[in-house]
Amino acid sequence: MDTFKKLFGIEKSLIKPDCILSPLNEVDLFAGSRPGERARGDYFRVADSRYATIIGTRYNLLAGDCVLGLADSPCRNIYLFNCCGGVGVEIGVTYSVRKAFDFESFSGMLAGKEPAACYLPDAELAGEFSSYSGLPEGTCATVGSLALEETHLPRFRALGVDCLDMECSAVFSASKNTGKRALALLYVSNSVPDKPWHEHLNRRDIQRLGKSRKDLAALLMGFIARGTA
Repeated sequence: MDTFKKLFGIEKSLIKPDCILSPLNEVDLFAGSRPGERARGDYFRVADSRYATIIGTRYNLLAGDCVLGLADSPCRNIYLFNCCGGVGVEIGVTYSVRKAFDFESFSGMLAGKEPAACYLPDAELAGEFSSYSGLPEGTCATVGSLALEETHLPRFRALGVDCLDMECSAVFSASKNTGKRALALLYVSNSVPDKPWHEHLNRRDIQRLGKSRKDLAALLMGFIARGTA
């Protein structure tokens, strides 16, 4: 078995030009897009839909490796879809990421180091999506620790950070390296410092969160379908 099929569970040639990269628990969110057969590789689970290939990652830290694995596949556009932490914003707020600061190192965060770099989505793809959706753009910090988020709040605020995730800067940098167009869509599932990741949400927040993620998924699929019509 070749490496790609071992990791992804399918032949490389079956990957569609548009790929949605998400955690495993988000793959079923796109079921309304008429997914076909699903494949399970050692590290990624793949579902085929009418307009896109949906790739679920087992671990956050493998998002960048997933993109590198798609380097010589038919994939042209990569859409990161995931939840995120908000910086003083309400649960359910959604963003298209305009830039992502690299705080990926746990040890770097623990030592209080500055971000290593800032990475951007593909300008053309981001512009097309913005014109189609009108979704607010947000600045992201991709972090290597949930426990250290609150400690870094003053720095995040100074950088104009709106949301916190654990994949975005890696996906942007890997996409640039492999010549793919990348975009990240995030919805806020917790908020620092008032509703951190380890606290339970109330019923109203849960309802808002559920609607937000479904609406954002539908918006993304509508955008991809528009481009393939």
